[in-house]
Amino acid sequence: MAFLAKGNKITMDTYDYGIQLPFDITGADFKATDKMRFELRKSKDSENLISKDYLNELDSTSKFRFFLEFTKEESALLPPGNYVYYVKYLIKQNEEDKVQDTVASDVFKVKNGNG
Repeated sequence: MAFLAKGNKITMDTYDYGIQLPFDITGADFKATDKMRFELRKSKDSENLISKDYLNELDSTSKFRFFLEFTKEESALLPPGNYVYYVKYLIKQNEEDKVQDTVASDVFKVKNGNG
């Protein structure tokens, strides 16, 4: 099993699930209602394969932490290959979540693992 981040690049083996990969984001004044959305796509112009929203795991206004984790079903959607991911900062506005900023995006690589 290898689910890891090096810089902004993320790598995992096929069939990896149930492993938590921490993300720490700074540089904003976070509120308790703010969220981060992780989106995974085959290419930058394709539809989301996976989209997950996260609340801050910390009681902090200066740092946002969430743990990316895939279920067995989500992992099955990812055959070996290169994907692109985005982490988007969402703020609550008029009872709806609005994208404030894209805080990270890069390559997400799925390597052939032992199924």
